Formats: sequence, structure tokens, C-alpha cells
Amino acid sequence: MSSFSVKIQINAKPDDVWKALSDIGNIYVWNPGVKNSHLTSDVTEGIGTARYCDLGSSNYLDESVVKWESNRALTMRVTGTNLPFKSIDIRFTLREEKGGTEVEVSPVYELKFGVIGKALDALYVKKSYEKGMKNLLLGLKNHVEGIEVNGIP
Repeated sequence: MSSFSVKIQINAKPDDVWKALSDIGNIYVWNPGVKNSHLTSDVTEGIGTARYCDLGSSNYLDESVVKWESNRALTMRVTGTNLPFKSIDIRFTLREEKGGTEVEVSPVYELKFGVIGKALDALYVKKSYEKGMKNLLLGLKNHVEGIEVNGIP
């Protein structure tokens, strides 16, 4: 298993950040790495809420909420993808700090292909994935603070 964490400070209260983060079906509104998304469950909040994310170039993620602590923590589990991941849990943690909210994202993942997957992770995947998570957090920050993301204010 591989993991890393990235953080960002958002100039908003945790409940404002949570409002965007917990709108599970609409991650495309603020995540520049997601071209489109929608709910795939009847549940709209809490554990079991699921979504489909179109990442472009025929890549996709099916995800489901496996941890939900309002205004504090959210974990999404990738349940289906055509990317070379065997497993992925993406943990978001919110902490009120310095008049705003510190948001930390911490993916825990394993690539397919055994030893070759571990080598690919060390050479390329982890750096690329970390860059994607930084962009995700910047998109969340911009959205919550009122800056346009993906052509959507």
C-alpha cells in the first residue's frame, strides 16, 4: 500500500467547506480533474452514497462513501475504475484553523501488477497522483472562496 497527504488552507468555515465536499454527485463543479459526475445511489448523503466520475479520455471512477463525519471527515472508496489501481481510499479531513479550514486529503492505494506496479508507483504514479490531489484541493479552495472552477463559479 502507498499513501501520502497534502493540505490546503481555505478561507471559510468548516461547514462551508463541508457543503461543497459532501455534495457527492457534483464533484465536477470544483475538481478540475473530473469532467462530469453524478450520483449512482438513491442515498444522497452519508455512508453508502455513491457517484460516477468521468475523468476524460475514457477514464472513470465509481466511488462510494465509507466514512462520513459531518464537518470533519469523509472517506471515498473507489469501487470501480479502468485506471491501474487495485484499491483506493481517499480520506478528507477538515480542521478549523486560523479563522478558516485546513483540508487534508490522504489517499491510501495499491496499484495492480504486483512488483511492476510498485516500481511504476515509485517512478511515476505517486508524483502524478500527488499533483492531482493538490489540484483537487486548489479547486475546492477556489470554489468555496468563490473563484470560478471548470467554468462554474
